[in-house]
Amino acid sequence: MIVNLITGRTVWQGQAIESGKDLKMYVNAAAIAHISDEMMSQLGIKSGQNIKIVAYGGEVVLKAVNTKETLPEDTIYVPMGPWANRVVDPTLNSTAMPSFKNIPVEIMPTDEEVLDMPTLMKVYGKV
Repeated sequence: MIVNLITGRTVWQGQAIESGKDLKMYVNAAAIAHISDEMMSQLGIKSGQNIKIVAYGGEVVLKAVNTKETLPEDTIYVPMGPWANRVVDPTLNSTAMPSFKNIPVEIMPTDEEVLDMPTLMKVYGKV
């Protein structure tokens, strides 16, 4: 399913980042995708299941969670952080900053595991 991805800060992600990026608390706050009940039904998944997000910029596995906010149709929300950065379009469009909003992505259920932050960095050659 092709959808629109937006990213941004959350209170929980901000609190968890202060506690430590290598903690499970940070993974639980940032390695998630907020998805509407309707979209979860279309994908055949339930809250807590893993999904793979594939974009021009890369791919990542996240845990799907029911959104508590109303999102625009065909849109998912991922908190900013190393997981979101795996799928952000690296094109700068003369702004010196990648776009963190309106990113077309494909999402699908997966049995792959969500990586913790240190492992995510190792897998993608960042450490």
